[in-house]
Amino acid sequence: MARLEQEHEKITHSYSEIGEMERHILGIQSLCRLLSSFWLLGTFAGMAYILSENLNLHIANELIFVGINTTGLFGICLLWALDLLVYHRQLVWIMAEGHRMEEKYTWLPKLRKFRQHLMCGTNASPRIIWFYFIQTMILTLMGGTSLAVWLYKHHHDKIAAYTSLYLMLVLFIIILVYLITNESVLSNNDTTKKTITGE
Repeated sequence: MARLEQEHEKITHSYSEIGEMERHILGIQSLCRLLSSFWLLGTFAGMAYILSENLNLHIANELIFVGINTTGLFGICLLWALDLLVYHRQLVWIMAEGHRMEEKYTWLPKLRKFRQHLMCGTNASPRIIWFYFIQTMILTLMGGTSLAVWLYKHHHDKIAAYTSLYLMLVLFIIILVYLITNESVLSNNDTTKKTITGE
């Protein structure tokens, strides 16, 4: 009887540790998305400050806007990759282990199974990808528009060529990050099935 209680306590402790790890990683992921939102708002604030102040930088405001938007876009892409390729992968594997314990020990609460029902059996990663993708597209449009305005004022005949080149380069980076994160991120459901079946 004492041995059974000791084993029960050990399993409960392991299950609690898994939950603690999940909450820790979820907190880091929330921080990544919060930083991404602040980064987007920071680009707006930077452009608003430049428009409201006469800084005399000897550089056209439109070119500064291009730099601000491009820098913000690269920063969001880095957070995008960090969130999905590092932390989300860890979260998926940890949650799969928790799900395995819930299936093996029927007396444990079915928290992860309940979560899957709330998500309607779908994977959360596409929603996360769209969160970052929309932000990068906003900055891409703003950067492209700023460059087009500057070219219209100074190099009217080259507006189409240089704006298209800028958009192509930026979109190439966004699509590359999208493909890497979309292809590499494991599905919660697939990982759970592999963990339970021992594959």
